[in-house]
Amino acid sequence: MKLTFASVLLSLTLVSEISAGLITARKPDAHALLARRLTRQKRCIQRHGQSSGNNNGTPSSSAAPAPAASSTPAAPAPSSDNNNNNNNNNNNNNNSGGGGSQPGTIQAYGSPCGDPNASSQPTNNGGPNGSEEWLTCNIRTSGWNPPPITRQNIKYVDLGSVINDPHNVFYACRDYLGDFNYHAGQTGIPAILLASIALQESSCNRFARGPNGEYGLMQLTGEKCPSDGDCLDAGTNIGIGARYLSNTIDSVGGNVALAMGMYNGWFEHMTEGDANGRPTCGQRSNLDYLQTVFNGFMQGVNPADYNMGIFFNTRC
Repeated sequence: MKLTFASVLLSLTLVSEISAGLITARKPDAHALLARRLTRQKRCIQRHGQSSGNNNGTPSSSAAPAPAASSTPAAPAPSSDNNNNNNNNNNNNNNSGGGGSQPGTIQAYGSPCGDPNASSQPTNNGGPNGSEEWLTCNIRTSGWNPPPITRQNIKYVDLGSVINDPHNVFYACRDYLGDFNYHAGQTGIPAILLASIALQESSCNRFARGPNGEYGLMQLTGEKCPSDGDCLDAGTNIGIGARYLSNTIDSVGGNVALAMGMYNGWFEHMTEGDANGRPTCGQRSNLDYLQTVFNGFMQGVNPADYNMGIFFNTRC
């Protein structure tokens, strides 16, 4: 391409003018750019509203869906009708009551009968929760002084560790392990104590009816059953029984021995004569009751295997 003198001169003149500031580059106006951008956004919103049927000038809710809740719903209480309840809550244990264990021998002070004389293993007249003489303190003489056994110092084994053994006394209760553990956690009463009551009262038969119309596993009397509930439902039945026992324990200053004695017809300062002074043998208060519960069932063993007792006043 040939350059003429005129074109070269023109190019030099333009360069000179730019250098001299005679020609300046125009920068776009920032406000104008912003106005154009807002106009485009408004048109997009209007088009979106027309296509979605939303004519109020606001974005459709479908354009930005709300995030899903991240919290996990609380697990419901175990259902007693589920035959797999024996797999529930096996590891949800603690030592202040509930599904766990509290090994060792009881440490208790303040009884007029002195030291509990507890042994690490169950015997026919003693065990981890004290000797039977200590449990029935003064019942032969001036009247029963309930020993200071509480939710905190009572000794017991984990119900889940024995209930699935076909040779264990609690095997009949295996379908309700989840319910026992759940209500134990709610009340602070060891699950194995609740199961001990059910085992003695109904042989862990949820459909059992007592001679005076008692209902279910815990053999509840009619006034304790809710008018709008099913008292033969295992979870309902265990829950009512557990709360009743818990309230009784609280009402007697936290003394589990006194509450359990009352459950069996005992009372403070009861004597051996009071327990036996009934018209028939079957109406007597079993004086070996606390021994069989605290040192038998709560240790995961069958009291009959140890011939537990020193009174045997109901063997007539």
